[in-house]
Amino acid sequence: MKKIIIYSLIFLIIIFSILLLSRKFSEGKEKTFYVIAKMSVSNVLQEVCDNLKIGDYLIDSSGNKIFVIVDKIVKDAEHPVETSTGEIVKSPHPIFKSIILTVKSVNKSKKLILSYNRTTVRVGGKIIFETDKVRFVGTILSLDKE
Repeated sequence: MKKIIIYSLIFLIIIFSILLLSRKFSEGKEKTFYVIAKMSVSNVLQEVCDNLKIGDYLIDSSGNKIFVIVDKIVKDAEHPVETSTGEIVKSPHPIFKSIILTVKSVNKSKKLILSYNRTTVRVGGKIIFETDKVRFVGTILSLDKE
């Protein structure tokens, strides 16, 4: 009778150990990734566009590098204009430009949620960003992993 109890206990310990190990290895370590954010910067002067360059860092109020600019598309800003027939059409603005920026986080993250100057970076949010030379308001269009 003692042998059956001992063998049963050993068997249960082995099964429990296998379950624990398989659970630990199946969960694995949380993967880290860079966050890619696409943002729109609307109605800015040409000088602002010229001072935003690929490779520039977006810094927070403490001077920490948070994002690096990896892509920049500049277009003429558009505004509504009424034609002589009463139709409303989009027309290029004579002064202002619009920019689509793609930025990449400097540090890897475990979540798609980042903070910039105590503001959570989320799709649709308007955030005041800064580089060494420029300050602008960007609207977050998308967040992705890399």
